[in-house]
Amino acid sequence: MVVAAMAGGCSSGGGGPSPVDQAFLSDVRSNAPDIGQFRSPTDLVRLGHVVCNDFAAHASYEQVADRLSVESGSSSLPTADLGAVIIAAADHYCPQYRGLVS
Repeated sequence: MVVAAMAGGCSSGGGGPSPVDQAFLSDVRSNAPDIGQFRSPTDLVRLGHVVCNDFAAHASYEQVADRLSVESGSSSLPTADLGAVIIAAADHYCPQYRGLVS
C-alpha cells in the first residue's frame, strides 16, 4: 500500500468550500448521487487530496482505490463511489494524473 501525506485544509478561508472544492464535490455528487449518505463534503475533499498524493507517490489506480477503501473507514464507500472520487480528484485537484484514470 502506498503511504502519502494528506493535504491540508479544504476551505477557502471564508468558512466554505473553495470554488475548486465546489466543482470537485459537484462532479462527485453527479456521478455518485448517494455518496452524501456515506461521507460529508469535508471528508470527500480530504479523500480527493489523498488520491492526488497517492498518484504523486506513483501509485496505480488500483492502489489508490485500495487506499481510499482504508481511508474511508469502517463503512467503506461503494466501488462506483470510489471511482467517482478518484476521477473527480484527477479532474479538479491533480489534472496532471488524469491519464491514470482514463
